[in-house]
Amino acid sequence: MASSTFKGDTTPRRVVIIGGGVGGLTAAITVKRQLGFDNFTLYEQSSGVGGVWHHNTYPGAAADIGTHWYSLSSDINPDWDRSHVLQADLLKYWIGLTRKYGVDKNIVVNTSVTKLIWDEAKQLYYVHTQNSETGETSVDYANAVISGVGLLNVPHYPKEMEGAKTKFKGAHFHSARWDHSVDLHNKRVAVIGNGCSGCQLMPFLVQDPTTQVVNYCRSPGWFLPDMRMRIPIVFRWMMKYIPFVKQFARYAVFVQHELIYYALFPFGKTALIKWGLGMYIKSQTPKKYHDKVVPTHPSGCKRFVIDAGYLKSLHKDNFDVNYDGVQEVTETGILTKKGEFKEYDVIVEATGFDTDSYPFEIIGVGGKTIQEYYDEQGGPTAYIGTTAPGFPNFFTLSGPNTITGHGSVVFTTESQLMHITQLLEPVLKGWASSFDVTKKAADKYNTYLHNRLRDSIWSGCASWYRVGSEGRITGVWPGAIWTQWWWLRKVTWSDYKGQGAEQWARRQRYTRLISLVKNACWVLVFLWAGVNWRVLRSLGETGLQKLSTMIA
Repeated sequence: MASSTFKGDTTPRRVVIIGGGVGGLTAAITVKRQLGFDNFTLYEQSSGVGGVWHHNTYPGAAADIGTHWYSLSSDINPDWDRSHVLQADLLKYWIGLTRKYGVDKNIVVNTSVTKLIWDEAKQLYYVHTQNSETGETSVDYANAVISGVGLLNVPHYPKEMEGAKTKFKGAHFHSARWDHSVDLHNKRVAVIGNGCSGCQLMPFLVQDPTTQVVNYCRSPGWFLPDMRMRIPIVFRWMMKYIPFVKQFARYAVFVQHELIYYALFPFGKTALIKWGLGMYIKSQTPKKYHDKVVPTHPSGCKRFVIDAGYLKSLHKDNFDVNYDGVQEVTETGILTKKGEFKEYDVIVEATGFDTDSYPFEIIGVGGKTIQEYYDEQGGPTAYIGTTAPGFPNFFTLSGPNTITGHGSVVFTTESQLMHITQLLEPVLKGWASSFDVTKKAADKYNTYLHNRLRDSIWSGCASWYRVGSEGRITGVWPGAIWTQWWWLRKVTWSDYKGQGAEQWARRQRYTRLISLVKNACWVLVFLWAGVNWRVLRSLGETGLQKLSTMIA
């Protein structure tokens, strides 16, 4: 369906998708393919789509999840020659999907959504946008909004690094906004942070022996052995030409990562797991670092880092690591909390992203903003990470408590869209005007969720999974990723309030009635067959005897 209207309203049904990253593009493709709906616009603030793969162009940028699981289930690429694809190939893949499904025509780039305002009377959102090049503003409308901005969108700059912007006279940039005009040859480089991005780029920086690199970290992190591998050409051929092989390959990666979860996360506080991971870290690093590089916090409370060569890089003469903590950045370098000062030519902040607030204002029912709702709850909060009470027809991808420490964000996004499309379909077909999750359902779900998180492995340290790094845990899902899929697979309609949904309610009652009649018929058939089994068997034997006589 291209578009539809609601009752006597002449305004066509319309959807706005925010963000042209993995989440937003998956949403656009899903809305068009599964719902057959084309009256939507995707707004992307940057000059191109791709999200993290458009912005994160630092040396060595790659997926840390097996890429056959980091792709759409409908579009597994059999031509990838490695298990963990690099940034350029991932960007090419997602851009290719926009063209394949024709959603590139629905994308508006260089345009930021600055505000959403819900109109209860008209049952739609006013979408305020601004062109990032001209500054021109405009207002769109949408009956439903899908936010795909995700958590890893706005770079985070720690307070102690403020001097990098205000004082430092050398080059300075965030890893997610890599400045390729800066030549690092024969330079002194400080890299702040040892998360996934920092540990991916470090081995590439130190390949040039003239580049002196020091990595400043607050604390060491837990590493898993490198799981990257080349995919043999024979297996690529099998995936391309033999049915179901590529689906099996994707499923195998899913199982592998779920096994990692069950092996490590429930036992992250145990001495055996910490000893085993610690032995791996020590086996890869020089002895002089052994008392520094093995963490003391439970394994898994921060995201595991896949060792892409970081630990072995510590053997190089042009690489050092410092755990003293940054006190301040001066005009010429960095002063640590222990009073050590070093001069640098370049400072790179691999310090993650701002995950505690929404990047634009959303005003829902009664004029309440989503940030006010978050503040009331003690941090970002949602029902199964997807909807929030008081914000009808507003859906968040990669929302609060959806990230897993071991799984694919694409899988999570597809799971969320299973939930979202069930709510969207009646709205887009004109059977309802809006659905809003009830406060009771949202509170009940989040009470259950945070009871599970309270004494979990993720409560054992400061991390970006938590508000302000030490507050409420709002980033991570407390379980295996299949359990998340189970929660999202089917909408519990009693958890939602429908507006203008009388036609939808009638269809639901009719559907349930048909289902009951079908089930009753099957029960009657089986009962009749059971009661008349002897008669049926006798008829069958007689028929076989007649058939054999005819053949003879």
